[in-house]
Amino acid sequence: MRLILSSSNKDKIKEIKKIIGHNHELLLKSDLDLEDFDVEETGKTLRENAYIKAKALFDLTHENVIADDTGLFVEALGGKPGVFTARFAGENATYDDNNEKMLKELSHLENLNDRRAYFMTIICLITRDGKVHYVEGKLDGFISPEKRGDNKFGYNPIFIVKDFNRTLAQMSDEERTSINHRRRAIENLKFILEELEA
Repeated sequence: MRLILSSSNKDKIKEIKKIIGHNHELLLKSDLDLEDFDVEETGKTLRENAYIKAKALFDLTHENVIADDTGLFVEALGGKPGVFTARFAGENATYDDNNEKMLKELSHLENLNDRRAYFMTIICLITRDGKVHYVEGKLDGFISPEKRGDNKFGYNPIFIVKDFNRTLAQMSDEERTSINHRRRAIENLKFILEELEA
């Protein structure tokens, strides 16, 4: 099956190919000269944002398209930052800005159990016939009281993975990729693709 990914992230496409196999043709927006095509994420949920991105690309291409959205949800903050994960500390916030704000917001909580959090990835697939499918992947954990580890991407330095007692930043790339929320969502996508081709 030919799939267009609503992303320009080559690492994301590599990860998806590795999981769903090579019997699907995966294309990035840039492969179709659509690298400038961007959609404002105005949804109130990850699901809405994934749909907004997928639908806009589908309307343009009328091909099978997939789009995703990911968020960090912290219980003590009532589920925030959620859809605002990338801009938790403001519109042009850096990873470091977001991490510092999170640590500050939770500084009064000493017990790790009071710092429960999870990452969620939602993938929206719209097939050529216009049918919409959703899958999700979740990674449970806690917000660390301090930054730990070398991988500075996103919230990796402050997200302790449940049952691992290490932050995502303290794990190898291979280990992190094997357990993360996006991988779990992609594995669920693989089942849908297999059903559609059956």
